Amino acid sequence: MGTAFLRALENYRRHEACSAPPALADRVLGAWIHHDNLLEGESFSPREIQVALAGADADFDTYLHPLFARIRRYADAIRGVWTLAGAGPSAVTLDALKRINADLNPDPADRGGLYRQTSPVHRDYFQAICAADKVPYHLRKLFEHIEAEAAKTMNPVAFAADVHHRLMFAYPFRKQPGTTARLFTNLVLLAHGYPPAILPGGLRAEYYAALDAPQPAALTRLYGGAMTSYMETATPQRAAQAPLLHAAR
Repeated sequence: MGTAFLRALENYRRHEACSAPPALADRVLGAWIHHDNLLEGESFSPREIQVALAGADADFDTYLHPLFARIRRYADAIRGVWTLAGAGPSAVTLDALKRINADLNPDPADRGGLYRQTSPVHRDYFQAICAADKVPYHLRKLFEHIEAEAAKTMNPVAFAADVHHRLMFAYPFRKQPGTTARLFTNLVLLAHGYPPAILPGGLRAEYYAALDAPQPAALTRLYGGAMTSYMETATPQRAAQAPLLHAAR
């Protein structure tokens, strides 16, 4: 991750600071939903996402309606993160982390926003996780780290990857821990003026391996590639010329 890339990030940040708050374009939202759910092993087609976002459920069989509702719930969680980030670094709180998970898991039976009570043997990810009774401790240390380092870090990509890596070790929630961690890490980036990192769904194996590594170096590389793609294709001056994410990344 060279000097030119970090300079491009700071140029992006300066531009955003001088601009009106950006809108979350449907093309960005659709790509975010598509790729992030592929990382969870779940495929929503572009057509399904388009129908869900348009609220056109009535034109389709009723068995598809729960699918569309899940897509909209996820879209609302992304919009919530984007809106929260508008408040700046003060938005990066433990309450925000819990709210993201609760937005994704509104059914009380899923305990959205509540810490896990066990250390499950069968789970969606395979990296080391702390004991359930240590979750509050590791989250407290994480937020102390964010408060101490976020504003002065010289490498926001490495910092974001480190936040994600630490959060996945804490593994605070049983339902949708990875989705919650990625949304929260993007809250950290957006709240500090940086572009979001929409990790490509095609790199699922690499992403899982990066989480399993003892240090976040591999995750930093994935974040750097995702943020580069966003700056290349989702900024206003380039949006008309390129699709949102490079499929090869």
